[in-house]
Amino acid sequence: MISTNKNITKESYFEPNQSSKKILRKMGEAIFNKMLLRPVKNGILTMTLVLMTLLLFSCEDVIQIDLNSTNPAIVLEAKINDTSSVSTLVITKSSDFYKQSEFERVSNAVVILSNEKGANATMIEALPGEYRTDLIKGTPSTKYFIEVNINGFIYNAQSTMPNKVEIDSLSIEKGLNRPGGENGKGRYILHIYFKDEPNIANYCRFKISHNSKAIAGFIVYEDKFTDGNDIDARIQLDAEKLNLNINDNITVELQSIDKAMYDFYKTANSVNASSSTSGGRPSSTSVAPTNPVTNWSNKALGYFSAYTSSTKLIKIPELKN
Repeated sequence: MISTNKNITKESYFEPNQSSKKILRKMGEAIFNKMLLRPVKNGILTMTLVLMTLLLFSCEDVIQIDLNSTNPAIVLEAKINDTSSVSTLVITKSSDFYKQSEFERVSNAVVILSNEKGANATMIEALPGEYRTDLIKGTPSTKYFIEVNINGFIYNAQSTMPNKVEIDSLSIEKGLNRPGGENGKGRYILHIYFKDEPNIANYCRFKISHNSKAIAGFIVYEDKFTDGNDIDARIQLDAEKLNLNINDNITVELQSIDKAMYDFYKTANSVNASSSTSGGRPSSTSVAPTNPVTNWSNKALGYFSAYTSSTKLIKIPELKN
């Protein structure tokens, strides 16, 4: 029997201040140990994640750049996984900070995808700025490489696909209502149950969708304090803000990612406010005061992710207060 914690309060979380990040890191780890990871019956540890706050204990340094309206950077968003037969790369130029809805696609690049076993394939431009190949399959425990040539400028990245972490099950319970919120539109707590693989560093991203529409933001997990445990990841959903209703579909994709992608998503959260005005795109696609760390060379923005995927769906049940 997995117990639930309904006493999630605002005081359990805080936003880090960059000027005192060392102190906050220690405070965050202390609070994490004392409040967020709660031992329950049968030796199970639970982990609380809050969707609307997104990685409040993130204190990593990020690259500082100046706001400007010229010299846009190249943005490369590439992925390969174990469930899709097609690997993709989208190439854009970062927008002016003041014109974040504009994303210029980059065509006529030469793109080579390869793996550590010697296989390689040229990615074909299927749509303007979007390159694809189905000649290399995603396999766990394999390192992948990608090289992009844009008018003689070379960009390289690599990513290792981790072992798959399977979602065991999902459940939903009523959360605390938001003061002043719409009557009958409170909060839900989404539980994601899975087993953390022991004795290796595991990193995950939870991608949440409501009626097939992705909910913006990055929710990530690392097993620094929970290695080898059964995990109950709890994500708070605001029914009013997300317009959730009984019998709506909530889909959870658990992506097992490498450390580089974990760092990308974690630092992206610190600047993800701009995604609210850019259609939910990662904020690395616009020139901003801070940018996520990247695994690309030659000062490109974006990411290359080799990941495994496990997906489950649950309908929002009718719950009593």
